[in-house]
Amino acid sequence: MAKTIEFKNEELAIANFLGDLKLKNKPSRGRSKLIKLLASKNQEYLDERDEERMPYFKKDENGNPVVEDNKYVLEDESKKQELDKILEDIATEKAVIDLTEYAEKVEALYRELENYEEVMTGEDALIYDTLLDQLENIFEGEDE
Repeated sequence: MAKTIEFKNEELAIANFLGDLKLKNKPSRGRSKLIKLLASKNQEYLDERDEERMPYFKKDENGNPVVEDNKYVLEDESKKQELDKILEDIATEKAVIDLTEYAEKVEALYRELENYEEVMTGEDALIYDTLLDQLENIFEGEDE
């Protein structure tokens, strides 16, 4: 049976959170596998985002987007809301990640995170909760 987790594209940055956790052995290997899968999905998201927004930007003589004050310049300011809507839609699309190949290692990560004793606050606590919700959906009750 396939083991998948889902995040919104905008949530894929949880890889940053995972990288900061203090883990050993099998849970650490599970983290590494999950980070690679998240990074791949995140790259797909970034590529799609770039593909959709590039037509909205003003281009120089070489066809490269014009940048002023570290921001891309829109070709037509009246289309900003249209572009924002497209980017929001892409950000909230579901990214499905298949863990089947690494299920044993990711389950070890999940079991370690269930009992993780480091204190988390703020955004880290929210990311932890989101991640655990997803992992619980596929690993909860398997031992019963």
